[in-house]
Amino acid sequence: MNRHVSMETLIGIAGTGEAMTWIQRLFSRRRIESDLSEEIRGHLDERIEELVSRGVAPADAVRQARREFGNVTLIEEQARDVWKWRWIEDLSADVRFALRQLRKSPAFAAAGALTVALGIGANTAVFSVVNAVVLRPLPFPAPDTLLSVWPRGDAGPAGPYDISYPNLFDFRNENTVFDHLVSYRATPISLTGSGEPVQLRGEIVSWDLFPLLKVQPTLGRGFRPEDEDPAARIVIISHSLWKTRLGGDVGIIGRTINLDREPYLVVGVAPAGFNFPVGGEQVQVWTTLAIDARSDTVQPVTQQRGARMLSVMGRLREGVSIRQVQTQMDRIASSLAQRYPDENRRYPGVFLQSALGDVSGLARGPLLFLLGAVGLVLLLACANLANLLLSRTAEREREFALRLAIGAARSRIVRQVMTEGLTLALIGGIAGVAMAGLLVELAVPLVGTTIPRIEQTRLDGRVLVFALAVTLVTSVLFSVAPASRLLYDRLNDPLKESAYGNVHGASRVGSALVVVQVALGLMLLSGASLLMAGFVHVTRRDPGFRPEKLLTFNIGVPGAQYPRTRQLEFYSQLLERLGTLPGARSAALAMPLPLTGSSMTVGFDIADRPAPRSARPSSNIAIVSPGFFQTAGIPLLQGRGFTDQDDSAGPPVLAVNRAFADKFFPGENAVGKRIRSGALSDARGPQMREIVGIVGNARQSPLGSQPDPIYYFPYRQLPWCCPSVIVRTGESPASLESSVRSVVSSIDRQLPLFDVRTGDQILLLGVTPVTFLTVLMVSFAAIGLLLTSIGLYGVLSYAVVKRTREIGIRIALGASRPAVLSMVLRRAAILVGAGLIIGLAGSIAARRIIGGMLFGVDGGNPLLLLCAVSVMVAAAWLATYLPAHRAASIDPMLALRTE
Repeated sequence: MNRHVSMETLIGIAGTGEAMTWIQRLFSRRRIESDLSEEIRGHLDERIEELVSRGVAPADAVRQARREFGNVTLIEEQARDVWKWRWIEDLSADVRFALRQLRKSPAFAAAGALTVALGIGANTAVFSVVNAVVLRPLPFPAPDTLLSVWPRGDAGPAGPYDISYPNLFDFRNENTVFDHLVSYRATPISLTGSGEPVQLRGEIVSWDLFPLLKVQPTLGRGFRPEDEDPAARIVIISHSLWKTRLGGDVGIIGRTINLDREPYLVVGVAPAGFNFPVGGEQVQVWTTLAIDARSDTVQPVTQQRGARMLSVMGRLREGVSIRQVQTQMDRIASSLAQRYPDENRRYPGVFLQSALGDVSGLARGPLLFLLGAVGLVLLLACANLANLLLSRTAEREREFALRLAIGAARSRIVRQVMTEGLTLALIGGIAGVAMAGLLVELAVPLVGTTIPRIEQTRLDGRVLVFALAVTLVTSVLFSVAPASRLLYDRLNDPLKESAYGNVHGASRVGSALVVVQVALGLMLLSGASLLMAGFVHVTRRDPGFRPEKLLTFNIGVPGAQYPRTRQLEFYSQLLERLGTLPGARSAALAMPLPLTGSSMTVGFDIADRPAPRSARPSSNIAIVSPGFFQTAGIPLLQGRGFTDQDDSAGPPVLAVNRAFADKFFPGENAVGKRIRSGALSDARGPQMREIVGIVGNARQSPLGSQPDPIYYFPYRQLPWCCPSVIVRTGESPASLESSVRSVVSSIDRQLPLFDVRTGDQILLLGVTPVTFLTVLMVSFAAIGLLLTSIGLYGVLSYAVVKRTREIGIRIALGASRPAVLSMVLRRAAILVGAGLIIGLAGSIAARRIIGGMLFGVDGGNPLLLLCAVSVMVAAAWLATYLPAHRAASIDPMLALRTE
């Protein structure tokens, strides 16, 4: 018998039939290995018996049989190669060995797993938000073919609500690149006759909204072209409204419900989960633009080319490119600018954006910035772990040298180290995903709806794949340094040298990693300092009014049931009763409220400086009642406020804020100036109005860097529906809510009250996005600072331990303890200084990226950068002092005895 015969026999056993695949053999592995061992024993026993029968002594027969047969272990390993599961067994063995190593070093395992968990958990949590807000496709068929269409002015996009109905109709009729071009705008609608009156969120849309989205109602039908007739009152209701308020009645189709006290025919029920526009609160009813095509007092907005109030979305026709769309829509816009120069001259083109990009909007940039910042945290974690593994590898050099000496290949040892890193990363990754789930569950509800679609944040398949990919990349990043050292260093040296002699390679790589950590940590601190400065600036600056002890709310007053005269009577009666409530000091009307971000922009002519209609200036407007400035706490700077005599019978008047006066009447007294606004109150058309007062700058946007110019109309001269109500209280505003509801109900029980908020809540809601961004960034910077400090402490502590004998000899030969302290601190200063130089360069470059998120704070302020540098230096000093102090305290006798 020879080895060749043995291998042939082995292969015969391995085959077990041509039909058995290697996967089948894998699951039969134990049986096949048992058969192999039994076969080998059988061959050996036969040979031994044969030799004994020839007169060979039994012991000699066993040795000769084994010698002739060959290396049994090698044959078994070659068999595994034939069976194709050798790599699985090797990986399984490596993982088991890695787990044993981690169990032997629980402190190292805990520190490593926690570091990985922090990095991967933070990255997974932020990516889950980015995935929900920025990456997840819209929930409609072929979402990539949906485009948002905005007018493009001379200075870029004009804004998301800047298309008028007549322009929409022209775009819709003259283009050949869209299958559908649909307008939509929000409107509050009250539901009565089905329990308590309730305010619903409604959308006024073009008839082909559902064909645009390729969505079919669950019940009934979609809209039809004839549903846009001014007399039509047609509605499609949401699935949730149908289930809750209407009892899920399948017979609702063809019946009417009372919306704004008018009967609307229900023609459809939207599918469960359907919402449009995407990214906001759930819309409960959709109706057609017929509601805008009717007006008893002024020209309907569907006929006003200058009334820009619509968002527009289109679906690309099959085979049409974005470039073709841009070319044709620009040509139509240019034609409209020539045909209607008074209204369209400023908008000679269009701006196209993917519907998904429109939904994510302004949140896209800050969220991607956060994702980049948390990526730096992960790099810091990798550098920290790389240092830990380098130290651990240096401690195990004798083990690796012995394995090499007895025949192990370097690649096998490197694979073992990489497997240990992967095992550690997987443990930390699992903990990180659990941490991310907890963070999402706790943090996302605090943001509310201020960031679109953030409520859809969850750990779905894409997020889990991201977490797995990051885990694998992380394991490679922090394992590559120790693996490279094992590949290229002379591992037999530790068998010749003392245990303390071969540390320079690890020291050099560890020092380089510390420099990287300091640089990355400084960049995180710099970004956090800028955002903190922006947050403090936004929250501490004067909003222009006094939000404390202020209660605000809205009332769903139906225009059809409340014509102008009755509406004026209702609000007059309401303000009078609210002012007499116990605890209430005054009440007033405003449209829109300060700090809500809402705005209405209307053009005007200045009497002393007439200009062509297409070139006239424009500014935000607000409509307020007498006493509003006093109730809101907006100071009157010059002239007078509004009085009860400022009604339709009195002379037309205006008040302006300081920003308006400074912009349009620089160096002049704006009081007494006359302007003609395009805001219409009745069929008489625009009227010349006199500015009677100048007030302080009450901010409309909480995040704007500068106050917006605003001119104010007295409500009785421009009674647009429907203003908000504000009440100044002498006690807690929330305590008056029940009394306010009672007052409204006493006037009209069918009027719903909604959006009841205090002034402080409005202020807090306005700064929620910047609060969310700042808190996360500061948290990441704190984690980065901690990791940097731990990394610096670890490298210096390791160096001190490995140089204990050297330091002891230095002290024994006369070196002073301050000199030893200085030696360690000097090395730390070199590392920190190098990291600070690199980090400063990166921080300066990063400031350009986040310049748009600073809310008026100067990104180039050197004091902020100095603060970040100071914090990093302080943390580095604390991390350095402990190992330096320990080095200076070494007893030379004890140090020499340890050798």
